Amino acid sequence: MSSSHLRAAAALAATAAALFVTACSGSTPATTSAPASTLSSTRTTRSAQSASLGSYKINTSSIMVAGLSSGAFLAVQLEYAYSKTFKGSAIFAGGPYFCAEDDEALALTQCTDDVPAIPLSVIEQDFNNAAAFGYDNPTSNLNGQKSYLFSGLDDTTVYQSVMKALNTEDAHYGIATTTNFTTAAGHGWVTPDVSTSCATTASPYLINCGFDAEQTFLTLLYGTLNARNNGTLTGSLLEFNQNPFVAGGVAATYSMDNNGWLYVPAACASGSTCKLLVALHGCAQSYTNVGNAFVTESGLNEWADTNDLIVLYPQAIPTTYNPYGCWDWWGYTGSDYSATEGIQMEAIDGMVQHLI
Repeated sequence: MSSSHLRAAAALAATAAALFVTACSGSTPATTSAPASTLSSTRTTRSAQSASLGSYKINTSSIMVAGLSSGAFLAVQLEYAYSKTFKGSAIFAGGPYFCAEDDEALALTQCTDDVPAIPLSVIEQDFNNAAAFGYDNPTSNLNGQKSYLFSGLDDTTVYQSVMKALNTEDAHYGIATTTNFTTAAGHGWVTPDVSTSCATTASPYLINCGFDAEQTFLTLLYGTLNARNNGTLTGSLLEFNQNPFVAGGVAATYSMDNNGWLYVPAACASGSTCKLLVALHGCAQSYTNVGNAFVTESGLNEWADTNDLIVLYPQAIPTTYNPYGCWDWWGYTGSDYSATEGIQMEAIDGMVQHLI
């Protein structure tokens, strides 16, 4: 992908990201524009590049993906484009695959606002064509998969109409969905491990709605679970170097952090066959923005610890062309952002393939 292509995407994406997160936070961001000759980060990534990502004994039929907000849109992209790898999903406040159609104006209207209808037939035809020409995995892989969809009644960042369109799109491709569209929730990841009220939309975008959403969607995706560990976890939270998985070896070029996180239960570290979940933070929810809040308070590690489940937490960063550290779901890394050749998509799939 050429630097001129990236600079063009940057100019559009700065406005999109700023407005998107303004809706999340209720505050007005500072004006941000991409520099003329570089896409360098607006703030320094963690300079320490941690240990190499390890490999484990993974059941390849139990690789799932989950995410919030921009992470939810990216989770859908991974589920659809890499359907040979990912077998199910949990989506909190996301939207249909290729919803933005490589257009930041559409990202801010049909993919977030309460619009009458998203042109699913057009989007689906684009996906069908991409799969037919080998840019995405075959669409038939989606048939029979499962997905948990959550959208709060009080979410005015990504309105419920967008998530309902995803529900329709999933059904079109044979994905069986379990939905929760009846909770008076704001824009956030639902977890019992925080005290923030359910209707809140504020950093770090973790909310308590009186139920364990992780138990719900992990049971849907993996079946009956052992009780979660409510005490001291016995596994390890590891920091690893993301640079080797990004084209060119410099993660920050594409708004990714030097380091990501991995939770490994003791049994998985000892050689047991384990499941794998990729968990994707939302805008303004990365390590740079909120530290390890999402990594340690999402409610995932407690279930992972007792259920032989490894959790991969890739990390984005704020950059001049992506000032709030959103994952790319509208094209700031290039027009192939949602396909298997998308830079961030390839990076995360590369992490998964390395783990297995």
